[in-house]
Amino acid sequence: MNSGPLARAGYSERVSTVQAIKNASMGFEAALKTSVKAMGAKGETVSAVNLPFDEAIAFLRQKVSTPTESWRDVWDGAHSKMFMVAGANSKAIVDDFKDAIGKALEQGTTLDEFRKDFDKIVKTHGWSYNGERGWRTKTIFETNLRTAYAAGRYAQMIAPDTLATFPIWQYHHSGAVHPRLQHKAWDGLCLASDDPFWKTAYPPNGFGCGCFVTPVSRSRLRRLGKAGPDSTPDLDQLGTDQPLGVDPSFAYNPGQAWLEKTAPGPKAVTADQANVAAFVSSALRGKWPDGSWTPVATASKEVAVALDVKVGTEVRLSADTIRSHVKHAIASPAAYGVIPRQLASAGRLVQDANGRWAFVGEYDGQLYQAAVKVVKKGERQEIYLISLRRTNANEIKRRFGK
Repeated sequence: MNSGPLARAGYSERVSTVQAIKNASMGFEAALKTSVKAMGAKGETVSAVNLPFDEAIAFLRQKVSTPTESWRDVWDGAHSKMFMVAGANSKAIVDDFKDAIGKALEQGTTLDEFRKDFDKIVKTHGWSYNGERGWRTKTIFETNLRTAYAAGRYAQMIAPDTLATFPIWQYHHSGAVHPRLQHKAWDGLCLASDDPFWKTAYPPNGFGCGCFVTPVSRSRLRRLGKAGPDSTPDLDQLGTDQPLGVDPSFAYNPGQAWLEKTAPGPKAVTADQANVAAFVSSALRGKWPDGSWTPVATASKEVAVALDVKVGTEVRLSADTIRSHVKHAIASPAAYGVIPRQLASAGRLVQDANGRWAFVGEYDGQLYQAAVKVVKKGERQEIYLISLRRTNANEIKRRFGK
């Protein structure tokens, strides 16, 4: 999986702190200095933070430029496959921003240099953006570099030889003057490399988050006064599916999402889709009681007329429905997050001989059927999704006559 620096023979030799910092991309110099210090500057093996950083560059270059209207258009792990700048709504301008970030990563150019590129891109494309220039440029620059760094470091640390020597990973707070208290509380946390914490809270964990991870050997763990890895922190928060200490759209591991998110099938890309998937996951864990629900689609004008409801009425998915479908192969969090909305917006609403309604349509070359029912509560009508399954043209014709 990893053919970068750590996979090459002789790359794991001991290197000096000065050499490690000298080889570093300028964009990550401060983080690297802190990282080396955290690992022990007195001869500790620091090969895992040595640069040039081929993996980070590869992570950025494989991203697809994606035009957006809002920062909510690309969510969580989708960022590891899609390069976006919130509100940059043409591929040409997104490509230019990607090239500017790529230059910073490969050549070690500074924020000031990126700001010059930013001004040139804005002028060339006549782009009108929201927010103050200083804040906007710093956010774009730092978020993309830190995420690429995190993904590249992850790719290095999961190399078999590296994992054999460094099976534990340690969370480090950035030392920011105005810290996120939860991130500060995690400072020094040592967990096994395969601990579920790293799937959700591998930094950066928010805009401006400078936290990072270093690999730890068993001997180093003992020198830290620990007999074994720490207990996995509980990230669950009552009343929300957003993990504790993690900002919206950062609840993913950049490197893991990059290397593993390649299987076909539904992918939660937008905020709405990701939030549905998170609700389903929480409901399956028993977090949400029966009767709790999340919207998965809304009724268009045509659908509203057919179902005798108001335009924009939500199609709701309840926690008890999710749990009743737990054995259904299609009933995964990702499928619920993506497919119902697709069927409601681009599929057909059909009715069988018994008066039961369903959306039918295609997603990724496969036909699906989402059965719905209208529930009237006084003057209010509600639509509920009651099943989601794969189907075929013959079955649709047999059941719905269409």
